[in-house]
Amino acid sequence: MALDGKPVRPETYEGDSIVVEGVQDNQVTGEKGRFAATGCGLWVQLPPLAPGAHSLKIHGKSGDFSVDVDYVLTVGASSV
Repeated sequence: MALDGKPVRPETYEGDSIVVEGVQDNQVTGEKGRFAATGCGLWVQLPPLAPGAHSLKIHGKSGDFSVDVDYVLTVGASSV
């Protein structure tokens, strides 16, 4: 993971049990109702970004799951 070409270190959150309320035709179970799941993953809290264009690249793989995303972020000037 990199922000404007500089490495960003994510925090790892191990699995916690969670309960999810699904709606009919949801992408996980396809059915309405509650189900148990595990919430886990890598999380990043970015610092406030200066106005202008920024690039955020997220690339990773675990087993047969992979992600490869490039974001172009545009931050406007603050009026505060």
